[in-house]
Amino acid sequence: MYPPPPGKSPREDQKKQTHKRIVDAAVDTLHEAGEENVTMMEVAARAGVTERTIYRHFRTRRVLLRWVWQRVLVSDASKRDRQTVDELIKGPRRDFPRWDETPEFARSSVYSPEALEARKRLSDVRQQAMLKSVRDAIPVLDEGTIRRRAAIAELLASSYTWEWLEQLWGLDGAEAGAAASEALEILLGHRPAG
Repeated sequence: MYPPPPGKSPREDQKKQTHKRIVDAAVDTLHEAGEENVTMMEVAARAGVTERTIYRHFRTRRVLLRWVWQRVLVSDASKRDRQTVDELIKGPRRDFPRWDETPEFARSSVYSPEALEARKRLSDVRQQAMLKSVRDAIPVLDEGTIRRRAAIAELLASSYTWEWLEQLWGLDGAEAGAAASEALEILLGHRPAG
């Protein structure tokens, strides 16, 4: 039998798999029940490990939450990186009603310090995707105007807007999504096909 490649022991593989299982379980809990319910006990039960094992991988709950939000927001950023102008504008109509189904998750993304920290780490990727969408929609704009419109477009398509429209205006996800999509149409001077 051949030895494993340098730096790749079965023990290291198992450690990586356990780490991934823990983060997966925490992400699932976050989506289903919100950040408040991402406890070490709940994640351990879902991942099929002991709490002690979780603490070996993540010193504190806060460290685990950093990993969780990083995973969630990296996935979101990679989707936005490939999105067209039409998809950007249609996004709130699609996403806001879904957030009504998982309000704890959506609110966690708004109020969590760890989510904000992860957003800041990924801001360059997110900003580049938004800048591209605005340039594609209105290529004649100067860079300053493109940047301002991209900033507002990102806000309009975000859970912050969903939360604001729900809490302060009493709009449900469908109404809030329609309002945000309509605002994006006006901002980008573009109406999606279909």
